[in-house]
Amino acid sequence: MDTTKQTKDIIPAMKRGQINSYRPEDIRRWGVERFLQTTTVNEPFFGVFPDFTEAENEVMDALLAEGDKGGV
Repeated sequence: MDTTKQTKDIIPAMKRGQINSYRPEDIRRWGVERFLQTTTVNEPFFGVFPDFTEAENEVMDALLAEGDKGGV
């Protein structure tokens, strides 16, 4: 299987909020290296995580401790 041949077809961009799937035969036709360069993210991801209050953290710690004992 030769994955180094490339065609100049346009590789559809990944769309935010949608499931993106590419068929193996399309990836082979475009060329694996070109496909990965086009579709992978090159910048770091910085997720925004919610801030929890101290009371919420204590409740979660208690639930996790109870789960570790096999209670949950």
